[in-house]
Amino acid sequence: MLPAYQNVFRHVFDGRVAEYDPWDAAHRTQVNEYAGGMTMCSVFRTFQGWTALSEMAHDQGVLFTMPIPAAMAYILLRPLLDDVPDDELCGVTPRRALPINDTWHPLLMRGLSVIPDLKPGDSVWWHCDLIHGVATVTDQQGWGNVMYIPAAPMCEKNAAYARKVAGRFAAGESLDDFPEEHYETQWSGRFTPAELNPIGRRGLCLDS
Repeated sequence: MLPAYQNVFRHVFDGRVAEYDPWDAAHRTQVNEYAGGMTMCSVFRTFQGWTALSEMAHDQGVLFTMPIPAAMAYILLRPLLDDVPDDELCGVTPRRALPINDTWHPLLMRGLSVIPDLKPGDSVWWHCDLIHGVATVTDQQGWGNVMYIPAAPMCEKNAAYARKVAGRFAAGESLDDFPEEHYETQWSGRFTPAELNPIGRRGLCLDS
């Protein structure tokens, strides 16, 4: 675990679990993600968010959560309990998000909750540590579309990321947090930095 995250979860690992506060953002902006991660995000997100662009029924692959941010403490400590073999980390693998499953986290699995049906414009937000995922679909009825928009407050970590975004945006390239697809490099008529309004320019640190 990265040193900054060791500080974020210091109370979990020093035996003072009751003092752990998932809403304490101290040290989170100091985290530098490891290279090559499949779930890496270089932005400090206070909240993650979905905004629906279409109707989406609750059984058609929408978001599910386990609405207890403090459950992260249990996930981190679970491999240390007596019923877990010394060579088992409860499904943890390098460069992947921490998993929960029926084998090692049956009580947590009982708390998983699917969000209700969505209408266009509906928005749902969740804590950055909240257990979440996208439900599987067994009988798909049409298509749904959502836009992922996290809450990323201005800080040096996010300003540095915004400047990277500005450069990649100008070149039409994918960001480091995403596969190197670079779809827009050869697109004619694509949106350019010159077309950004003042809010967009400020968000990408182009006027600072």
